[in-house]
Amino acid sequence: MTKAIKLNEDIYHLLVEKNFNHFTITALRNTLQALNDTYKNPDEARRFVYRQVMRLVDKGLLVRDENPSPKRAQYSKTPLFKTSIFTRVTNDSVLSLSQSQVIDKSFSNELHDAIKTYESEMTVLVSEVEEYKRLIEANPSCYNSIVVFLNKGQARLLSIKGKLAALSNCERVLKSYVKL
Repeated sequence: MTKAIKLNEDIYHLLVEKNFNHFTITALRNTLQALNDTYKNPDEARRFVYRQVMRLVDKGLLVRDENPSPKRAQYSKTPLFKTSIFTRVTNDSVLSLSQSQVIDKSFSNELHDAIKTYESEMTVLVSEVEEYKRLIEANPSCYNSIVVFLNKGQARLLSIKGKLAALSNCERVLKSYVKL
């Protein structure tokens, strides 16, 4: 028994119901945008269509022609596509695409604010540690009393630097993810 292949409902509509064949990514995207208000941003729609088409190419259901230009490349159905059984799947992630962008923006703002807060705190701690060192140099007889504060300040400074590194790493990854 053949296993049904799951297709996004919009791609199913275009490739199975409307019987699209010998198409470019741009043509499929334009038709998708004309039929569905979910895909307002042309770049996001193109990325969505491209991912769906590449998934089908990887499964051997579609084949790309030999055109070296990515924009002019045409995709055609293979004999496997024509004999396969497809099921329609709603794509909640597409519906929540704009929500995820809001979450990404919110998370990005949260990271940015936390970085600014820790940077400010680190500036204060650096000044505090420098002052403890100055006090130790100026008053060597008070070394034992001051070194306790110096050690605590240095430990807090290292902790803040670690938190900043973690937040900066997350921010960098998020920025590269959003650019995709």
